[in-house]
Amino acid sequence: MKVNGVLSAMRTSMSGLSHNMKRMELISENIANAEKTPDAKGQVYLRQDLVNKNHNRPASKKFGELVSLKMRQEDNHHMASMDPSGTVGPNGAERLDQYKVIEEKGEKLVYNPDHPMADERGFVRTPDINPVEEMVDLIAASRSYEANVTVINAAKDMAKRSMEI
Repeated sequence: MKVNGVLSAMRTSMSGLSHNMKRMELISENIANAEKTPDAKGQVYLRQDLVNKNHNRPASKKFGELVSLKMRQEDNHHMASMDPSGTVGPNGAERLDQYKVIEEKGEKLVYNPDHPMADERGFVRTPDINPVEEMVDLIAASRSYEANVTVINAAKDMAKRSMEI
């Protein structure tokens, strides 16, 4: 029977840290550009999100698809793989190459006739970004990041204590 040990937990948590850091970066960019007007070419900033390549859905929205629970087994031939999506690597860690950044098309019209970028009807084109939803996503990503840091610290503490035995 193969025992993965403390390093496996750390590897998995490091993968989670990287994933959540990328999510927080994208959310921060979305918040910063929420009120941005079109550029010189007339293009409006497009909201960015992290998407699972296999499912083509936002990774941050479907927690159940990100988590793969595996049963401990004596021999790899006893049971088929529990992860048909291929998003979990050989050590049980999430594979970061399974995610890509997409830009979600959409814009909203804000009535502001005094704005220099307003059209003839008084509307300004802005990105379709809701700062409140982005902040909720940012808090969720931040909490997930903190949880992974806690797991790493616990694994580090267990490794340290095992050396004292």
